[in-house]
Amino acid sequence: MEDRYHQIYPALTRSQLALLSRYGTPRSYAAGMRLFEQGERHIPMFVIVSGLVEVSRGGPMGQHVVGTHGPGSFTGEVGTLAGRGAIATGRALTDCEALVIDEAALRTLVIVEAELSEIIMRAYILRRMLFIQDLDGGLVVIGSQHNPDTLGLREFLARNGQPAAYLDVDQHQQAAELMARFGIGADDIPAVIAPDGGVLRRPSVRALADAVGIGPDTLHGHSFDLVVAGAGPGGLAAAVYAASEGLRVAVLERHAPGGQAGSSSKIENYFGFPTGVSGLALAGRGLSQARKFGVEVAVPVCVTRILCGEEAGGDPGSGYAIGLDGGERLHARAVVVATGARYRKPDLPELAFFEGRGVYYSAAFMEAALCAGEDVVVVGGGNSAGQAAVFLSRHARTVHVVVRGARLAASMSHYLIQRIEAASNIVLHTHTRVRRLAGDGHLEHVVLAPQDAAPLTLPVRHLFLFLGAQPNTGWLGDCVALDDKQFILTGSAVARARWPLAREPHFLETSRPGILAVGDVRSGSVKRVAAAVGEGAAAVQSLHQVLAG
Repeated sequence: MEDRYHQIYPALTRSQLALLSRYGTPRSYAAGMRLFEQGERHIPMFVIVSGLVEVSRGGPMGQHVVGTHGPGSFTGEVGTLAGRGAIATGRALTDCEALVIDEAALRTLVIVEAELSEIIMRAYILRRMLFIQDLDGGLVVIGSQHNPDTLGLREFLARNGQPAAYLDVDQHQQAAELMARFGIGADDIPAVIAPDGGVLRRPSVRALADAVGIGPDTLHGHSFDLVVAGAGPGGLAAAVYAASEGLRVAVLERHAPGGQAGSSSKIENYFGFPTGVSGLALAGRGLSQARKFGVEVAVPVCVTRILCGEEAGGDPGSGYAIGLDGGERLHARAVVVATGARYRKPDLPELAFFEGRGVYYSAAFMEAALCAGEDVVVVGGGNSAGQAAVFLSRHARTVHVVVRGARLAASMSHYLIQRIEAASNIVLHTHTRVRRLAGDGHLEHVVLAPQDAAPLTLPVRHLFLFLGAQPNTGWLGDCVALDDKQFILTGSAVARARWPLAREPHFLETSRPGILAVGDVRSGSVKRVAAAVGEGAAAVQSLHQVLAG
């Protein structure tokens, strides 16, 4: 990223500094003073007027300087907008004069001042990308590729753009050295060593998020105009459009922004990206955009229930109480359900044991690194399976694609079919299903059952499953009407018997007034990223009508 240095660390002009003075407070710092500390939350942006500020990162493997800010430069990265933990420390190298712009003023600035907003947001996004590539400071994850919890923690950090170094106990000598130094035993794996030397032993995802400063502040008792459940493309789009029009919005996501699309190696049929865009990059841009407009994006937070009917109290226009997994409860005038769908699991007795030990439900760069030079099996005939097969074919020795039908064309885009047919190391197995999994502690064999042939045993250690969609609607109970496959009914599909008001349901509104559904979770939706984004945007028009009523 050296060729983009001027964008990562831009130098502001005098006129731009004068404009920024409207939003901040001038302060002086003596040489050696710390302006902000790694891990500290809700830090302001410091605009350097005179002097030098050194930015460094520290961790279990040492301390190093990231860069130096001089006159006309400014501190921060995308997490600064959201009040998340700083991933570096800033210290005055010389006596300094700085303009201090707090979190609220910074959000106003990036909305009101278009030219400065472009400079700041570009620098913030690129700095986060630079930090992700810097593995010499910050968190260290110690684990094993044979441990499913290790894969879960690494995936969570990667999907949330949190820089972290990984040491495998079976591959890296430094892992043993750090384990001895910090008193970490074999039963503590996976372990996470924080920059301050604190050790998290087999932490939950929420405990890890809170420890490193990427978890949200408490939401208990807060009220929002709109609460969006799920941060996939549809949910983030609804949040961006609603917040840009002045509504107070919170997005609640249990794992990572982007939903299923966020785990895609490359999306090539999304409008406006002729060379394609990775799901991670698309989700990151949507997240940055949401935070620019002041959306509270809370990860990892799981919505457990919406209090409907008599439980909610009041009439249908009074809003809804929403319960979270930590026992918190918040209030929303309206709700957008965007919890998407998850891949179906085949009926295999060994499946649960091998999940994370050779069985995966996404195929991104982390999984590709695990199976480099080996044979893999991809099960499924849709676009997600096709994208995975094409991507993995660049890393694996052979990719076996397994489908139950006679061909791929029924549910896969033509450009993916062409690439699969052209790839010399992709083998297609039609009229075939997976019969059995076997291995000692880790997947070692996959037994396939062709329709008109003898079972075929493949010596593979990596199986990727992309088997259709099951909606994430179990947490809704009987709050809204569902179709026979448990997807949410909306608009004209809502039966009159389930609708309590004299007016008709608005577009994308469920059987419960003020609760809308978008994306894959909605009955009749088109399972494409662009469609989900469109529904998220369209939901805001219905939302205004709901709130006005």
